[in-house]
Amino acid sequence: MNDFDLILDDCLTQITSGESSLDECLARHPEYAARLAPLLKTAARVERGRQVKLLPATKSRTRARLYAHMEAHPRRRAWVFPPVWRVAASLAVLVMAFLVTGTAFAQSALPGQPLYVWKLSSEQVWRTFSPDSVGVDLSLADRRVDEMTVIAADPARKAQALNGYLEALARLKSESAAGNDERILPALESHREKLSAAGISVPELDHIISPSGANPVPPHVIPVPSPLPKVIPPVVPDIVPPVRIPVLKP
Repeated sequence: MNDFDLILDDCLTQITSGESSLDECLARHPEYAARLAPLLKTAARVERGRQVKLLPATKSRTRARLYAHMEAHPRRRAWVFPPVWRVAASLAVLVMAFLVTGTAFAQSALPGQPLYVWKLSSEQVWRTFSPDSVGVDLSLADRRVDEMTVIAADPARKAQALNGYLEALARLKSESAAGNDERILPALESHREKLSAAGISVPELDHIISPSGANPVPPHVIPVPSPLPKVIPPVVPDIVPPVRIPVLKP
C-alpha cells in the first residue's frame, strides 16, 4: 500500500470509531485533501445508512407493498425445453453440420469415388431450388466436361461422366429451344474444344451445335478437288468401201 492508501485507511477507521471527524482528517492531511474528501464523504453516508433502523410498522408496510407489486406483475416463467427436445436439437445441429461439411467435400469428387453420388444428389437439390435453371445446367455441364477430361484414360469412369453430360445436354437442348441460344451455344462450343483437345467425341454435342449434321471444315484443311470424269471416245463405225460395177461396152 502507498502513503495515500494508508492515510485513507487511517481516516476511515478514525471516522467510523468516532475518534475524529471528516474535517479533522482533511486538516491533518492537506496535501491529500482533494482526493480524500469525496471518498470520506461517501464512506460517512454509507455508515449513516447502516445506522438507520426501520420501525416494525414501516417494515410491514414495505413488505405489503412488495407483495402487492409481485401479485400485480407476476413474473413470467421461462420456457424450459424438455431434455428429449434438447437432445434432438443437438443432434439436428450435428447432422446439419455434417451435411454442410460433407457437401463441401463432395464437390471435388470424381466418378468412381465414394462422395460422387453425394455430389450428384447435392446438384439435384441445387437445381431444384435455383431460380436460374439454365445457369445451373451450364455449370453442371461444365463439371461433367472437366471430369471427362481428367479421367479420359478410364473408360468406365468416363462413361459415367458422359452419361451425366448427356443428361445436362438434353436439358440444355430443350432450354435452347426456349430462346436461350446466346447463353448456351458459346458454352457448348467451349465444351467441344475441351473435349476435342482430350480426344473425346460427343456426336450429340455436334448435332446441337450443327443441326444439319455437317461439321464445319477446319480453316487449315484445303479441300482436294474431285477427279474429272473419264471421257469415253465415241464409237466410229467402219466405212464400207463402195462396190464398183463394171460397164459393158457394146
